[in-house]
Amino acid sequence: MRVCIDPGHSGPVEPGACAGGFSEAALVMAIARFLQQELQQRGHEVLLTRDGPVADDELDWRAAMANEWGADAFLSIHCNSFRKIEADGTETYHYPGSEAGERLARAIQFRICDALLTEDRGVKQDNFQVLRETDCPAVLVECGFISNPIDRAMLTDPLEQWRIAAAIAEGLADWERGEEASEKT
Repeated sequence: MRVCIDPGHSGPVEPGACAGGFSEAALVMAIARFLQQELQQRGHEVLLTRDGPVADDELDWRAAMANEWGADAFLSIHCNSFRKIEADGTETYHYPGSEAGERLARAIQFRICDALLTEDRGVKQDNFQVLRETDCPAVLVECGFISNPIDRAMLTDPLEQWRIAAAIAEGLADWERGEEASEKT
């Protein structure tokens, strides 16, 4: 399978959410690299939309890159943030009406929450550009809240970053096999 991994945001131009001296762009890049390794070890072809900071805050090239490459799945990796530090947990988005995207989102959401015991904020749908313009099933994973000290400790720990990546890879494998998250509960 050809999997396009999109580490959200871009670095100095658009770092995403920032808290505790960390930027979302840097944290999701670390998770994306672990995910790339995990998927390659499982025999998948992997394309990263970026492999470090980029001097661009546009989004259209991300979906275009996945489409031109012929991706079978698109995984956009993010960290959430909220003004109230109590907000925590994981949520995964898919494009409205995409049944395959919804199944992929459910499989990944289940695996992350199960493996890392994060608060399950649910599977949601939204009209995000990277989901709307990608030709293949696509999800946007909000791994945890960078604004929450407990989630941030998880997001900044390399072992936990690897565990997030492994959970995403397991969710992708479940989706590829056609397993539903509800069948595991």
